[in-house]
Amino acid sequence: MTTRAQWIEETLRAELAPTHLEITDESGQHAGDRVESHFRVVVVSERFEGQMLIKRHRLTQDPLKPAFEQGMHALALHTYTPAEWAERQDAPASPPCRGGGH
Repeated sequence: MTTRAQWIEETLRAELAPTHLEITDESGQHAGDRVESHFRVVVVSERFEGQMLIKRHRLTQDPLKPAFEQGMHALALHTYTPAEWAERQDAPASPPCRGGGH
């Protein structure tokens, strides 16, 4: 059986041909009974060259729509070009859950 994280990885690899991809299931950090519902994704792709942040996020989120329709609640995206990633080599950590059933 494929986990949601595995499906996200397979989908983004096929769509974006990333040079770097990290998928972290952060569901346990959130209130309520959340299983595979909150993810942090760091993706580095040449497809982001010349793209504004909103376009990068759309390129990443659009192929993942089926997961949202099946219960995924949140996706923290960190999208970089290879040159940006070479300078950074890390993405910000997700903030702590503020409650509210999320």
